[in-house]
Amino acid sequence: MESPGGGFGEARRDDQTLWYRGCVALHAGHRCGLALTAALLCLAQGCVTDEWHVPADACARCDADEAAVGDASDAAAPDAGEPASCAGQPLRALAVGHGHYACALRCDGSVWCWGANDHGQLGDGTTVARSTPVQVRGLGGPATAIGAGYQHACAVVRGEARCWGQNLYGNLGDGTREPRLEPATVPGLDGAVVAVAGGGHHTCVILEGGAMRCWGFNMFGGVGDGTNVDRTTPRVVAALRDSVDAMALGQFSTCARTLAGELRCWGLNAFGVLGDGTISNRNTPLSLVLSEPVLAVALLANHVCATLESGAVWCWGYNIDGAVGDHSTVTRLRPVAVRGLEASAVSVTVGGRHACVATEDGAVHCWGGNERGQLGDGSTTRRLSPVEVANLGGPAAIVGASEAATCAALRDGLVRCWGANESGQLGNGSTVDAVTPVTVRLPP
Repeated sequence: MESPGGGFGEARRDDQTLWYRGCVALHAGHRCGLALTAALLCLAQGCVTDEWHVPADACARCDADEAAVGDASDAAAPDAGEPASCAGQPLRALAVGHGHYACALRCDGSVWCWGANDHGQLGDGTTVARSTPVQVRGLGGPATAIGAGYQHACAVVRGEARCWGQNLYGNLGDGTREPRLEPATVPGLDGAVVAVAGGGHHTCVILEGGAMRCWGFNMFGGVGDGTNVDRTTPRVVAALRDSVDAMALGQFSTCARTLAGELRCWGLNAFGVLGDGTISNRNTPLSLVLSEPVLAVALLANHVCATLESGAVWCWGYNIDGAVGDHSTVTRLRPVAVRGLEASAVSVTVGGRHACVATEDGAVHCWGGNERGQLGDGSTTRRLSPVEVANLGGPAAIVGASEAATCAALRDGLVRCWGANESGQLGNGSTVDAVTPVTVRLPP
């Protein structure tokens, strides 16, 4: 089976908020934090870090923006206008799918997707691939969060999870195995959903208060309910109780960050994905031992990377192309430090056989496999340690990766992508690979 890609993350270095695509985080009691979902909220910089020198009232403005969205209809014209404080900042969130597609959440609550669409993962009512973004139909209201799996995607609308795309293993959570070309509501979630993330063929949400629910493919225990039975409706990850503030989903594995900064993982453990020094699968959460609290984690099929409180990046798992970043090709069953990063990482992502970070200075650095140009350095040469992405076009807020492509959301609101493009996943209107960043053609 083809390996899906990883996620991206960003964290602020205090006790307020952590956020990230597959690792979505929140801080109960801090409304702007609760709204931070897949990647960006009005570009998130005011809500996430003071180091970007944005207005001090940014979080209040994010709240005002959410109120201003109100009950906007899906039928509203894309250019019908946005809340004033989002002028020039059209994105709330960016979610790069595990396969060959991506989705963006605009400030008006609409969701736009592009790339592969063979299972309806773009949510536009068709199965036609798109090389430029198209709007998701039938959301039923403005979205506040998005998540993208391998061939399915989800959004949070008015506290509900609504999913679409492939559903062979119950990954849409609606009690069926029927694919959906437009969003369908996930029933049976006993609380308001604040975050959603997609894996290879499973899905998880975080509820207000920190409880976690998962469903879908479960042969290797990725749902975390103590069984290996596929689930077509949500199940409680009981061992975590109400302690989760971030999560990351890979192809067959899942990780969650607790309020205390502890990282716990479960599911398939091929190549040491769970980081416990073994290759034994787990169907309930297992604690990882790291030297300091985890801020964000990005999980793929075969390797994982995490940022720590100090800004250091540690990775583990499959390493044949150097995706672990320790200047070797030795598979690591336990976390090791990435070598050659001089600035602290604020966002991390992993792809099929590569990884990338955005650093405090806005640069993006990548390492690992590069056969499709997914490292963005202008070459197709494998790198065993980080190299800087060329011609990024501005400082990056966050990064996200699919199997062999990478995207960065810049602080000015642009989305730039590079690497594989056979399904139009770079969003620039072509299907030609790019070894340096190109601009996604989102609506103005």
